[in-house]
Amino acid sequence: MTELDDIKARLDILEVVSSYVPMQRSGRSYKANCPFHQEKTPSFFVFPDRQSWRCFGACATGGDLFSFVMRAENLDFPEALRRLAQRAGVALTSGGRRGEQQSLYQINEAARRVFQERLASAQGASTLAYLVQRGLTPETISKFELGLSPIDGQALRQQLMQEGFTLEQLLLAGLVRQNEQGQHRDLFRGRLIIPIRNTRGELAGFGGRAMVSDGPGSQPKYLNSPRSPVFDKGRILYALNQAKDAVREPGIVVVEGYMDAIMAHQHGFANVVASMGVAITGYQVAEARRLTNRVILVLDPDAAGQQATFRKILETLSPFLQPRNTGQAGAINILQQPDMPEVNVALMPDGLDPDEVIRRSPEEWSKLLAEAMPMLDYFFSALSARLDLTTPQGKAQLAEMMFPLISAVPQAAQQDHYFQLLAKRMGISEETLRASVGRPTASTNNRMGRGTVRTSPRQATESAFARLDRDPVEDYCLALLLQHSELRAALQPGEAQIAGAPSYASLLRQEYFLRVENREIFNHLALATPENAPALVLAALQGKIDPELTEHLEALLHKTLPPQDPQHRRSALEEVARRLEDRYLRSLKAEESLKFGEPSPESPDLLEEFQQEVLDLNQRIKMNQSRPRQVGGLEPKLSAPKLSARG
Repeated sequence: MTELDDIKARLDILEVVSSYVPMQRSGRSYKANCPFHQEKTPSFFVFPDRQSWRCFGACATGGDLFSFVMRAENLDFPEALRRLAQRAGVALTSGGRRGEQQSLYQINEAARRVFQERLASAQGASTLAYLVQRGLTPETISKFELGLSPIDGQALRQQLMQEGFTLEQLLLAGLVRQNEQGQHRDLFRGRLIIPIRNTRGELAGFGGRAMVSDGPGSQPKYLNSPRSPVFDKGRILYALNQAKDAVREPGIVVVEGYMDAIMAHQHGFANVVASMGVAITGYQVAEARRLTNRVILVLDPDAAGQQATFRKILETLSPFLQPRNTGQAGAINILQQPDMPEVNVALMPDGLDPDEVIRRSPEEWSKLLAEAMPMLDYFFSALSARLDLTTPQGKAQLAEMMFPLISAVPQAAQQDHYFQLLAKRMGISEETLRASVGRPTASTNNRMGRGTVRTSPRQATESAFARLDRDPVEDYCLALLLQHSELRAALQPGEAQIAGAPSYASLLRQEYFLRVENREIFNHLALATPENAPALVLAALQGKIDPELTEHLEALLHKTLPPQDPQHRRSALEEVARRLEDRYLRSLKAEESLKFGEPSPESPDLLEEFQQEVLDLNQRIKMNQSRPRQVGGLEPKLSAPKLSARG
């Protein structure tokens, strides 16, 4: 989840808008006189289910939380971002802290060099022997930049300060801490050091394993850098910077420990990453999902028993299972998303860690991964073993814990499968189970059991792509524009346009971009240099957009696109622009349905007043559908579900 998503998840658009203009309930939406123009009849609507607003009157525009505050306060995006972040209680790690982050990366690189030099010296002989005994080769030790921290608690601080870094910087980086007596000591003392890089390869922090039993700084056994402006172990998957090119086809394998991931890479399993001993978080899930649709969680059976193991599994899988408050933007359970990853669970043999299995038999490791079971299958197995299903209480507990998980599965056929399995495990008929708890709510309208199962308003109207941390259609469109100068020039008519090239000024509009970061980048595309080099485009835009968006901009500039000649690139842009427009029009239609669909005393008058707008929108949708479609040049799987365009 990005900081933008975090802000939108914490703030409710109705609450924010109501602080500017009093809202009156109208069915499932809320209405008011538009704050942006003079009117006697309310034409301004807020849709809490969609976390959006729209003026159906003179403004004829709408958007999300950010666009409303920008318009209401006459703010640019960076200022609106900072103001809403403050309101939501979200600490931004960008903006003025960008330079601070870079200095922390530099400090960490300097510390890494000290650690590596110490491991290579005479003082590192015993630690090197330990690594060899663990089966690591010199090439692996070098590849993963392993090191050794000085044991005296002073040497690292003194050396880095001699290199020009300040004590305040070292404290902020977490390399030095102050004890109760006010003394400043190195955090890592006599420890094997594992550098931790983020997905971009920047050195964010360190992990340290104690190497001297009962020596100074030997407790706890494993110690990580504290949270800092550049390090949060809940947001980083260890070794993902080395694994990201290898995960697309086989999927990503998540283990718990550093050494497990390192040993896997040494034996050729380059798609393995580590969660650093903690339950995998929503941020890490989002990071993995950008790279692959398949995730295998490798879990060790807990020696304390099945119940402890099950608790550990629940903690690890909690990001997949816990929905947020449905009254907030982005409130969607990951299991409900159409592009959710395929999550499987692989259980290790009793008493063995992944690195032990890999060293003993790489073939056994491959077999364990191949036999990984689907997540819900594991839950059925684990819960059945934990609960006493011979008692009514045990059966009730199984139904109580499994039913919400089954309901979150998007496919009706899979829901039926697991519903039948639940009834079988409980030893009752489906009819009895249905009478007790009902049937799972399908994620699409479907006739099941005792009638039509309908989705919630949010599920029915929200764009599927709006639930993702990234929007693949919008990303592809912007990547085309950013990476190809002739397409950027064609965005603007007149002097900015290359002679003879088509103009896309009327084909693409900012309101077609649903994600605020994409809309902001699109608005600044005219500032891009005509050169095609990504570095030059980046330099032109970096000073104009908020630093919060820089990482996303870099990803778009380096996004891999299929090879195409200029003609096919133009066709691809035209097609993706039409898809964006089609999605935008359908979004307007959904909001229109919410506005007029709820019976209320004013419904006939409203419908008559806005009849022409309704007809115009229907006509635009029909015209867009009738245009010839291009089938070449686009990335696969970009099509969105078809919705009715009837008025």
